[in-house]
Amino acid sequence: MNEIAKSDLIQEDIHGGRMIAIAQHVIALLCLISTAVIVAWLWKYSAYGLDFTDDSFYLVWMENPYIYNFSTTQFGFIYHWLYILLDGDIASLRRFNVLTTLFLAWWFAYFFLSWLAPEAQTRRLSLYAAAAGLATSALILFDSWLPTPNYNSLALHALFITGIGVVLAERSHHLRSCIGWLLIGLGGWLAFMAKPSTAFALALVLAIYLLGSKKISLRLLLLSVCTALTLLLASALFIDGSFDAFARRIQLGIKYGQHLNGTNIIQILRIDDFRFRVKDQLIAAAIAAIGLAGIWGIITGKPRGAFLAIAISTCLLSLIAALASGAIHGTIGLGEFQGLSIFGVMLVAAVASFRFGGRGALKNISSAQWSMAALFISMPYVYALGTNRNYWVNGSWAGIFILLAFVTLLGPIARARRNWAFALPLALCTEAVAAVLLQTGLEQPPRQPQPLRLNDTIIEVGPRRSPLVLSSGFASYITDSVRIAQESGFPTGTPVIDLSGHSPGILFALGAKSIGQPWILGGWPGSLEYAKASLDQVSCDEVAAAWLLLEPGGPNSISTELISALGPNFPAGYQKVGGWQTAKGAAGFDRRRDQEFYKPTNPDAGREACLALRAGSAE
Repeated sequence: MNEIAKSDLIQEDIHGGRMIAIAQHVIALLCLISTAVIVAWLWKYSAYGLDFTDDSFYLVWMENPYIYNFSTTQFGFIYHWLYILLDGDIASLRRFNVLTTLFLAWWFAYFFLSWLAPEAQTRRLSLYAAAAGLATSALILFDSWLPTPNYNSLALHALFITGIGVVLAERSHHLRSCIGWLLIGLGGWLAFMAKPSTAFALALVLAIYLLGSKKISLRLLLLSVCTALTLLLASALFIDGSFDAFARRIQLGIKYGQHLNGTNIIQILRIDDFRFRVKDQLIAAAIAAIGLAGIWGIITGKPRGAFLAIAISTCLLSLIAALASGAIHGTIGLGEFQGLSIFGVMLVAAVASFRFGGRGALKNISSAQWSMAALFISMPYVYALGTNRNYWVNGSWAGIFILLAFVTLLGPIARARRNWAFALPLALCTEAVAAVLLQTGLEQPPRQPQPLRLNDTIIEVGPRRSPLVLSSGFASYITDSVRIAQESGFPTGTPVIDLSGHSPGILFALGAKSIGQPWILGGWPGSLEYAKASLDQVSCDEVAAAWLLLEPGGPNSISTELISALGPNFPAGYQKVGGWQTAKGAAGFDRRRDQEFYKPTNPDAGREACLALRAGSAE
């Protein structure tokens, strides 16, 4: 080959290298823009919609958590300060939850990728963009549109903090390692405050991981344990004044919760079934094909590959932008197990490892990396443990852990290439899947009558008059109930007993004090017993002074026998002051129903009857 030909080849290689470098920067920017679009989308719709059951339960809990004597989850106490700080603004609370979820997931992914391939930090932009794209999988948490801070979001945040700690923690005693062990303790405490079942499972899998990875240091482990116990003790003193009272709170929460679900340890430690239909499989295969084509486009190192990768990334960004802008209104219709669509992205990582990593790729994954991958695979189960929902459905909200476990397979490629730019199409596929699933939540919000984009009525909700954009039916439901309550002389902060079984949102809108529990659930076999146990923890003064919200013949109504069982005489001791109709779609029911509001006419007699009844029971 003559010198001219060699020179041409060298120039071609230089030109191709520049094209690939430019393509990598372009795709990284597209990935970051996609993240920003998703965040802006959720930011906007955080001011839209209200579920009168779960969503409102979260608000009632954090608005005044100190009036309840028993509870298994303590998320209300954790978020109470935030509620006060944000002056009860519901949209701001939701935005905080969205941003915190993404921020923690981003740092978790960033630290993990940095640990997995320390050599691959030569191009920070690609690393940050890849971490951001993978982190959007955590936003699947909002695919059922319950964005208000709650025990599920707190549990997920706890696992993220723990995950960061696990990545940073080592046997050595340097500052970075000590911070990691402190974070493990912090995450364990937060997990307990969210869901004790998750905390116990987390402690078990962490113990197995630390022993198996030979990462354990007794002194540093003691640092984690002391951090968790100190925070738990401080919480007990802050919430109940003593650890014994705090332990009693949780004990009663578990005991009375048996009235509703009756679950035992065998039922909790279960393996649920899931359905992955042909449609689901085809979508997962399509995601895998798109992601693999994009990765090949970067890895091939040729201009045509760079153009292909840019084209695929642009198409994915266009899809995300179309969903966020409202240009696409339809949903993909994957049903209850839609969160498992993230398996398509995991398939991209697995196939890319074998296709582009070479036969010896798996040999280049260390035992420590395999151990951490195994830990991450267990995390969705840890997260879901104890819920009444299907574990696959609930666990998919923590699917980012399994996704990162599969990304472990790409570590050898990242180390060999000394950057994560090749994984950017994988990150963009993750963002596209997250956007598609979020679209379902916004177009079909559970227990709400219409897509959120159709809401057109701004109304101030709750004791702090937080503005929300609701459907006209939901707005009228709130307006009617508040008007009638005010006309009847109902003072804000007055105790109310909700016998409808599903209206904590109306109590919140009225500014009422929901006594017994933030939401006394109806429609369960043991609802009456649970309500009785809850209200037995309330003083007779408040029971007698409480107004009543009834829904005669309602699907989840609690019998008025409850009032007589507490002492006051119903209906003789109460006066009906008004009524209203529920909205279509409220609590998930299409048919509108009549609700009635009652005022106690002789609280003194009700108090005496309550005291006499309790005195007789104590003998």
